[in-house]
Amino acid sequence: MRRVLLALLVSIAAAAPASAGGRDASAVVADLTSGKVAGPAAVTELAGVPVADLAAQLKRTRTSTVDQRRQVLRAIKASVPDASGKFETPSRQKADQVRADDTFDWLAELAGADAGLAGRADVIADVAILRALAATNDRDAATAIVDAAFAPDTMIYRDECGRRLRAMAPQSLPALTIASQSSETPRARYATYQLERLDRQEPGKAMIATAADEDLRVAQLRAFGASHHREAVATVLKFVDDGAPRVRAAARAAWLDYVTGPPPKPAPRKRLQLPGGKLAAKETPLWLTYRELATIELKRTAEDVLGDVFPADGPAVDLAALSQRLFDHYDAERAKIDDAAFAAAKAKVDAGDLPGAIAEFDRLLATTGRIPHPTEAAAIYLTLAQSLERDAKWDGAATAYGKALGIDPAGSHAVDAEAGREFALGKALEAAGKDGSANFRRAVALKPDYAPAKAAAAAAEPTRHKPWMLYGGAGLASLAALFGVLGFVRRRRR
Repeated sequence: MRRVLLALLVSIAAAAPASAGGRDASAVVADLTSGKVAGPAAVTELAGVPVADLAAQLKRTRTSTVDQRRQVLRAIKASVPDASGKFETPSRQKADQVRADDTFDWLAELAGADAGLAGRADVIADVAILRALAATNDRDAATAIVDAAFAPDTMIYRDECGRRLRAMAPQSLPALTIASQSSETPRARYATYQLERLDRQEPGKAMIATAADEDLRVAQLRAFGASHHREAVATVLKFVDDGAPRVRAAARAAWLDYVTGPPPKPAPRKRLQLPGGKLAAKETPLWLTYRELATIELKRTAEDVLGDVFPADGPAVDLAALSQRLFDHYDAERAKIDDAAFAAAKAKVDAGDLPGAIAEFDRLLATTGRIPHPTEAAAIYLTLAQSLERDAKWDGAATAYGKALGIDPAGSHAVDAEAGREFALGKALEAAGKDGSANFRRAVALKPDYAPAKAAAAAAEPTRHKPWMLYGGAGLASLAALFGVLGFVRRRRR
């Protein structure tokens, strides 16, 4: 009996959740559709739900039909597309209507709509989900909203989707950029319209909007490359020598998307009308493909930067090879600047100005992500770390050791840097009244002759066992009390 009860207690403890999690999306939507939760409150309750779960709820099975939900939206005088996706409001493009669209609150209007309307609860739930997706300000959420604007069950919310996408800008720009280049004409027109409303249809303006967010800037460049955005060719090329390493790499990858791979679909051709009303004898392409535009831009840039000459009747150019030559040239020029900065920093070290040298190295790390001559730089960071260690400035020492390791992870100073970082982290934990023994032991494992770490690990060992002894004693006391209760019950039964 005791063994069974003990096993039961253990299994219950193992099955108990580690923390009280929030409600999932399906539960909130169920409350919405049953009327237990109002629309605005549901947006709050859906906060924190993963984007994928919210998007899945837009694909749920509903009890109402699309036509019933369309009638609900018509009842609140919302702009609703018909079954073909065309909007039924002829004045929708007028300036006053455009401004009214942005301030029109569907949830507020739905709250006052006739409760007897079939599909009203489903509409409220769907709009709340769209609002919750937009509130995440997540780029994947923007993609989900674009998809919802064209899915059969949710295309009636296309106007609300547009409002949410504009409210999410600039985070919605990559999703809208990709959609604007879609082969599906309605999707491309819709996304282009949203970009026009945001004044971000022009690629240069889109990139300006991403200036404060490097992750977004990288995503936008990837969107240009993945969608082969024709008008973005020149813009992407401008960023292949960007000062930020991640942006530079994203721009180069996007550029190679333009110049490599299968050729694009040829542009349609037409006999153009000449002055006097005559038609040209030959058909002319109506536009240049992204590959042709990339060829023109690359040749022009190579002439300016590399001094190359490309005769009009010359052979075809290997665009990938020429692009790599351009990248190599930019990298070589950047390396010259970085080498000069390293030399200036090294001169400061030789003059005894260690803080000045470190400031220059930190600038290089922040702007380029690397330091020339990493082994020498790592040794200088080690010198700084050891100086901070002597002054018991453990957080600073750990950071300096970490930089020494990061810039030269396979170099001759790597073990010293990693062990030093673990030791400094352990001492920082001790200074904060916490247990640093695990860091000390890792430091010793990395460098067995590391005397300070060995001493610190030995000193921390007795303290490390005390909590377990206390917990073990408490556990034994609890078990003893439990068995005492069981014995009392058995005696009462007798």
